Amino acid sequence: MATSDGWSGTPQVREILRDSIAGARAQIAATLTTALVLATVCFTILVTTGQSAATQAHIIGQIDSAGTRLIALSDNDGASGILSTAPEVISGLSDVSWAFGLGAAIDVTNPILPVGRAASRVLVGELPPELPIIQGRAPRPGEAVAGVGAATALNLGPGLGRIQTIGQADSDPIGVVGVFTATGPLAHLNDVVLIAQAPEDVGTLRYVYVMAVNVVIIDRLEHVLTTSTPATYPVAMTVETPVGAIAWRNAIAGGLSAASRELMALIMAVGAALIAITMFTATTSRRAEFGRRRALGATRSVLVASLIAQTAISATPGVVLGIVSGLGTLMIGTGMVPAWRFTAGVGGLVLLLALVASTPIAIIAAHRDPLRILRVP
Repeated sequence: MATSDGWSGTPQVREILRDSIAGARAQIAATLTTALVLATVCFTILVTTGQSAATQAHIIGQIDSAGTRLIALSDNDGASGILSTAPEVISGLSDVSWAFGLGAAIDVTNPILPVGRAASRVLVGELPPELPIIQGRAPRPGEAVAGVGAATALNLGPGLGRIQTIGQADSDPIGVVGVFTATGPLAHLNDVVLIAQAPEDVGTLRYVYVMAVNVVIIDRLEHVLTTSTPATYPVAMTVETPVGAIAWRNAIAGGLSAASRELMALIMAVGAALIAITMFTATTSRRAEFGRRRALGATRSVLVASLIAQTAISATPGVVLGIVSGLGTLMIGTGMVPAWRFTAGVGGLVLLLALVASTPIAIIAAHRDPLRILRVP
């Protein structure tokens, strides 16, 4: 049976929480100090390591968009016979953002001003976001779009024009309805005219470009494409992945992550020391109270749980305050904030740090001899 003190036997969780809240209120200085320390730790981590994490994500995003996710399937001599259905089949894979195919190169000219020439290739599939239209519109089957370099070489004016295969003056001209620009690994297409065609109107393809959803699945996707791409002789097909770009990306990410981890570890170590000092001071001032509770029958585990719960009650507002102020400072100062997973992880890790740092102090306080504490000199 519990006495009026509430500490005889084994109190319920509700009683422990009630006592922890009362203790936090009674020791308002220690409570505010703990909350302030935790708020400072969270704030410092977010405005330093958090900013580094946001910058790292921005840099890695730029590197990824520059071609670390692009895979090229090629059939240079036509031996593989990549089928025109390949882009559609590959685009349906869950690990693929988009895919399009190109046919063999054929020289074309502008029949109105036939002094220039450019290479053209059949296009199967939609133009990807990496080939944005800067003039005109995207092509429909039977229409063409020209890269910026090809448009200049063919003397295509603002109203664009038509192209015709060189040496085939009796062939029907094809209308050019737009101009695109390309950067990164697709920049060579700036000098090419792409003629859109439906898959059923095309024989085989020479190239298929595939954009993976993210870098980490490149190896798995490479194996899938090697074995599953529709082709007459798949073994003759070449699959090229951006190995060098991925290695460069991983090196940059690893260096940034290592520096961020070291800084976070230092900040948290200082925070843990301050929390331990605060808890030690608070428990020392309550020695007589703990001795009385032990004499009334409170178990050591109950005392430890009460002190840890009191730390959690003091720390939670500080963690919330530190996160809110840190994110606000980053938003105002840089316009970038770390991912929500990183922010939640920092909050949880700092709260766990407070509990871990307070646990040894609580154990020491609970194992003091109540007779020595309550002995009157």
